[in-house]
Amino acid sequence: PRCPPRLKETSGWQQTFSSPRLDWVIERVALNAKVLGGPLGDHDKMVAAASCSEIILWALRADGNGSEIGVFHLGVPLEALFFVGNQLIATSHSGKIGVWNAVTKHWQIQDVVPINSYDAAGTFLLLGCNNGSIYYVGEQR
Repeated sequence: PRCPPRLKETSGWQQTFSSPRLDWVIERVALNAKVLGGPLGDHDKMVAAASCSEIILWALRADGNGSEIGVFHLGVPLEALFFVGNQLIATSHSGKIGVWNAVTKHWQIQDVVPINSYDAAGTFLLLGCNNGSIYYVGEQR
């Protein structure tokens, strides 16, 4: 039996979402291609944009429409914006972490030791801090 032909490469790029014009310069963006248990079901795409300490988050649907989930404030200038599992993470060198959870739909800010570096492994977050410690943070269930 012959297998059906498969597309082995993309044919280019096409715009699938455009945010409203923002009143501030976008300094950071983050994209999550699939959020399990997200606000629009298990096939969400989410995009976040940030400037200084303000973050805006949208959920994108397959039809190209997007809906604003919310605007969040870290309270200090953020240095990094990224997704870990189904959570949006914003970190600051000053030692603040903001977390938005797609399942609980809750924004939470935590104070930690000042952060110098970070990495994510699966649903875990590693923080390298200025006290010489590495903190291993798991998703709260």
